Amino acid sequence: MQVNDILAIIICFHPDHRRLRDLISNISWNVSKIILFDNGGVNPAELIDVADKVKIESRGRNVGLGEALNFACDAGVRGGYRFVVSFDQDSSPPREMIDLLRRELLVYQDKDARAIAIGPQLIDRRNDHEEVMPFICFNGFKALKWSGEGTRPVSHLITSGCMIDVSCWGTVDRFLDDLFIDYVDNNWSWRAGRRGYVLLGTSLAKMPHELSEGIEQIGAFSTNKYSPLRRYFQMRNSAYHLFHERLTLAQRLYVLRSMAVTFVSAMISDPSSLRSLSQCIRGLGHGLVGRLGPWKKTHGD
Repeated sequence: MQVNDILAIIICFHPDHRRLRDLISNISWNVSKIILFDNGGVNPAELIDVADKVKIESRGRNVGLGEALNFACDAGVRGGYRFVVSFDQDSSPPREMIDLLRRELLVYQDKDARAIAIGPQLIDRRNDHEEVMPFICFNGFKALKWSGEGTRPVSHLITSGCMIDVSCWGTVDRFLDDLFIDYVDNNWSWRAGRRGYVLLGTSLAKMPHELSEGIEQIGAFSTNKYSPLRRYFQMRNSAYHLFHERLTLAQRLYVLRSMAVTFVSAMISDPSSLRSLSQCIRGLGHGLVGRLGPWKKTHGD
């Protein structure tokens, strides 16, 4: 494998350093450099034993996902890399995953040069429960779920595990960093799709990844737990897309369903449900008027 054409970025916010070391060890075999983007809480002394390929970058504050991803793609272009692969701090990719993603993307590009990114099937394994996150494929007014075998075009990719061919960087839109966290990946994916690019999902690579801050099991159903802060961003960025982005009917219905799920799960799952609902309402108002940015910028504290 040509590891010299792959740059990895891990975006961190107060990580579990033991798990972070495991992640670095797992991917260092298949990349030539790892950018550890510190949005807060990274202790370099805890990473000395796995620091060979690691470079820590920080802005001295939490700048969210978009700015970190743009930094990595810019660095990939400047450094002459072909691919940039991104991870959240709580992901656990199998050692062979990066090689498989690269191979599947190159094979698909031989028949369709518009393919620019690929992501694995994500699996959340917590509380003796396994939840497979299906890929989403928009068709007409429907958001179809796909989790079959193979590699195929999909409508958006999750940030963690996503590999981008940065030879196209500069012709595809940058990540919208003012979104800060939620919908950063959806927004980039949907903009790329409008420009005619193709995104790929592959079930040949399966990656354990925690989809939320916790899972609440209610009978046969499960809902995700989040903090009030995350509920704010989920609702704000959903509303922003509905009122300020050019979406297809299927994308609008998808966002509306996500908003409904956010409200319901905030009410029945979150430890601080009243605060979560309050931040949902506040986020809805900010999204309607297009007020974006990090928490301190929007809340004035």
